Amino acid sequence: MKININEITDIYTIKKILSKITYKDGKEKYDSAQLGLGVFYQFHKHDYTLAEKFYLKISRSDNPPSLFYALTRYYLGEIYCYKHHDYHSAINFYRDIFREDYPKIFAIAQFQLGSIYIKQHDYKTARNHYLNVLKEDNPEIFASAQFQLGNIYIKQHDYETARNHYLNVLKKDNPEIFARAQFQLGNIYFKSLMPHSFSEVEICYLNAYENINSKRIKTKLDKYRFNLINSFVSIRDNQQAYKNYYSQISYSNDYPYHYISAQLILGLMQINSSLIFNKREFKTFKNLVFDKIENICNLTKNIKESLLVFTKIDNYLNDIKRIQRPERRVAHYTKPAVLFNLLKGENPSKFRLNIVDFMNDPSENQVLTSWLNIGNHPDNEIKSFLASFSFNHNSLNQFRLYGNENNITGSGVSIAFNKNFFGLDTKRSINNEIISLHSIKSIKSFENKQVELETEQIEIKSANTLYPLPLYRCLYFDPKTGYIALAKRNKQSFYLENKNEKTPETIDREWDDYINLLNESDKISKIRTKLEAIQKLIAELSNNDELQKISNLHELLSLAVLPISCLIKHAAFEDEDECRMIYITHIADDNIVEPQDYQSANSLYVEYTHVEEYIDNIYLGPQCKMQHKIWLQNHFKKKQREREIKLIKSEMPLR
Repeated sequence: MKININEITDIYTIKKILSKITYKDGKEKYDSAQLGLGVFYQFHKHDYTLAEKFYLKISRSDNPPSLFYALTRYYLGEIYCYKHHDYHSAINFYRDIFREDYPKIFAIAQFQLGSIYIKQHDYKTARNHYLNVLKEDNPEIFASAQFQLGNIYIKQHDYETARNHYLNVLKKDNPEIFARAQFQLGNIYFKSLMPHSFSEVEICYLNAYENINSKRIKTKLDKYRFNLINSFVSIRDNQQAYKNYYSQISYSNDYPYHYISAQLILGLMQINSSLIFNKREFKTFKNLVFDKIENICNLTKNIKESLLVFTKIDNYLNDIKRIQRPERRVAHYTKPAVLFNLLKGENPSKFRLNIVDFMNDPSENQVLTSWLNIGNHPDNEIKSFLASFSFNHNSLNQFRLYGNENNITGSGVSIAFNKNFFGLDTKRSINNEIISLHSIKSIKSFENKQVELETEQIEIKSANTLYPLPLYRCLYFDPKTGYIALAKRNKQSFYLENKNEKTPETIDREWDDYINLLNESDKISKIRTKLEAIQKLIAELSNNDELQKISNLHELLSLAVLPISCLIKHAAFEDEDECRMIYITHIADDNIVEPQDYQSANSLYVEYTHVEEYIDNIYLGPQCKMQHKIWLQNHFKKKQREREIKLIKSEMPLR
């Protein structure tokens, strides 16, 4: 019965018509007009004083029911509760609504009263109002009221009564509240003294997981389920239940160790390891193995975040304090032909991230895993894609190595992107949804029916572009000597950028400030400690006699360090001062572009975004052809851009 003003096409005309209706036109018509005017001012104009004025013009009929009166009291209650925070007045308005007026509105009002008293910690009065909500009044609100009643009794440690209220919440009435009620039931069955089996607990958690819409809550639910279910130690008596549970744990950015640990358990079950069927040994095993996997994943996450180039703090310094960080842009070295495709006409190409497997450097993505003695299996279906950048925009070494055309050294270009080209959310580096979808080989419910994944699949297929991806600096590492260095700008780049504007003394000071701000020694010390801790934990897991029987043990362990594998390069490449945008996904990701001809069969990539609005400067290599500069000038001049893209011819000497 709520009037949705936004659906009225000519709202002001309707308002004029309503304003002309008087009491003489009849009470029902008059009340309807006052309600409409009140809704207009409350929801369209956000003038709550005028809305209240019109609502109060409606009086209760001598002979209930009085729908218009009930609606106005409900809207008045909303205004005083959420806008004025005058809970006393809100309570009076809500209480002035009777079931005889309109049962659905009465149910909502009673629920709102219960919520107000919950905030005031008056649980007895809140309970009475929730109990006033009947299923025949409003099934959806009844489910919410029963859920809140269950929560009240949980606080009072009356688990039996709480259980009865949670059981009153049905999926058909309110799927989201049903999921939350099922989760609470699972907790009750697990924590209370009631005798319930593993299967009953898992059914509740599975019901909750399948019906929660929020991915954030699903991730949290994964953590709760993992920690609670793993407190059971009777696998021998519940083998199928355990297998069902562990099989449907998916990979998660927040809790990757859940998936890895679950796969280890499944591996042990597959080989009928005696370890997992002995209660005492399995409990010890879980504590040791799960904790180590979790530590490895957390250490990896900390290292990855310490390598992030652009952060929210940088944005704060730039926007609030007007401080420009020296690493405000980075360069991508490429061929002029690639640059042409990125800028051409009405349909330019998007920037690409290429698959690691086909890159020229045979040690790519292998330095860390080789040092950890776990290796990367070539058949691993989780793949890494990356795009390389350099902190040095006008580097002779880079021009020699990259972007050359027709075997002419130094004929490439350097595209300097500003920081807006990149994102800040480190979770975006991994396509959690795709990996989760394909990491579950067989997900079955307790009724042996395939769990539907249609919602996730639809969401994934609808994504036609990547989210903004973060940028990470590379870590240069020599496994034999232990040498570690961070990718960063070199001192010459400061001179090249400021040679016509600042004195050498000023440039030297800015370089010193940059090095101090980078705090490289401290960062390296902390990263070294974490890497050594990871190495120790990996060795302990790799040398476990039972775990060694699992055929894909190294593949699972490499998954734990996957987020930083592409960021650690051999120290021999330190002079490249590289930073990287990475995208980790499953090989079945729809974002991966398939080759269109046989000659391209050794190339897989994902498209990122169009680039022109993110380019600050373009450096032309020492041997870049003059015609390339001319067509770039023509392209930018014709567009009459507000922000100029500078074309700079490199004067680096080639021999």
